[in-house]
Amino acid sequence: MAETTQQDDIKQKSMLRLIFTHEDGGVLIGKNGRHITKLKETTSASWFVSRSSDGADRLVVLRGTIEELSNAVFALAQHLGEQADQSRLSESSTQFPTLRFLFPTKCIGSILGLGGANIAKIRADLDVSWLHVFHDAIPFSSERIVEVSGSEASLQAVTSWLLQTTMPELVDLQQTSTVYCPTKNGLRQMQLQERQRASCDPHSRNTSSSVVQADKEGLSRKRSHSLLEVDSYRPTSVHRDADCKRPRRSSDNTSTRSAKHHRSSARPERYVPSPRHSYTDSNRHVSSEQQEKLVVPDSIAGRLIGRSGNHLSSLKERSGAQIELSPRVPNMQDRIVTVSGRPSQVSSACRLIRDSIRSFEDL
Repeated sequence: MAETTQQDDIKQKSMLRLIFTHEDGGVLIGKNGRHITKLKETTSASWFVSRSSDGADRLVVLRGTIEELSNAVFALAQHLGEQADQSRLSESSTQFPTLRFLFPTKCIGSILGLGGANIAKIRADLDVSWLHVFHDAIPFSSERIVEVSGSEASLQAVTSWLLQTTMPELVDLQQTSTVYCPTKNGLRQMQLQERQRASCDPHSRNTSSSVVQADKEGLSRKRSHSLLEVDSYRPTSVHRDADCKRPRRSSDNTSTRSAKHHRSSARPERYVPSPRHSYTDSNRHVSSEQQEKLVVPDSIAGRLIGRSGNHLSSLKERSGAQIELSPRVPNMQDRIVTVSGRPSQVSSACRLIRDSIRSFEDL
């Protein structure tokens, strides 16, 4: 019985989401779409790359079976490795490409295992150079980043393991979870926050040093802001006290200068939030306005809108929230519904939308 269930999970089609920076969009797509077209032709999975406006992050959405998705990741890693080789001055560098997957927060427990035992085991068994799960969910979403670096075969094996470990719950959670909507420098801010946490946590300080596996000497990149490879760790300009209670600034020592002179001459420093006050699923909505994003199948999006938009208008009037549907995208089987308003309005609108979807599916 267990073998039958496992075979059904392997044959079941699922979705795999990856996040890239805006600067890496050219490496993914290529001139006139040459790169992404080649990836689509050489793999059996369906590909979708989000458009990037105002420097927003890029999302790569893959659809297919576990085998099709793992083969697609192998082709993607191979392509990124070839592009990285062309940008290096040193041919002796063995830097591996880095991929960042997005998984619903409720799947992370299955990935980590008891006390992180799965992570240590996979690092050893699959020979990956780096495997790390971000501590916090991306703000205003219920997705967390799983960062993996290694050879093409290692990335393929890790992808297959991640999908097999989280199936079949992954398919259901992807339909109900609040997905990450690309924002400007969203990935960079998450990486900065994760590095600050690692530098502040004495238990992860040794772990963070293992991220610094790439020596930048002899490396030259086409895009200086590329995150396709694991960057060397750079300590932030804001120092922290030993107990990591708050940032320690130069203004703490003002005995030799007056406050007036300090305010006029000292360079203002950007405040970096402590990991203790970072966003989590339970306290991420700190303002009176709230926004939720739901994923609905494209096949029922028309019925959700209704004739002349009557059903959608009814949902807006009953809940009091603003409800918008993303435009239809070719070869994309889902649409994103954005709900915004006060928390009570958003909660009511999400409940009405889910009830409508259930009623449509029962027809």
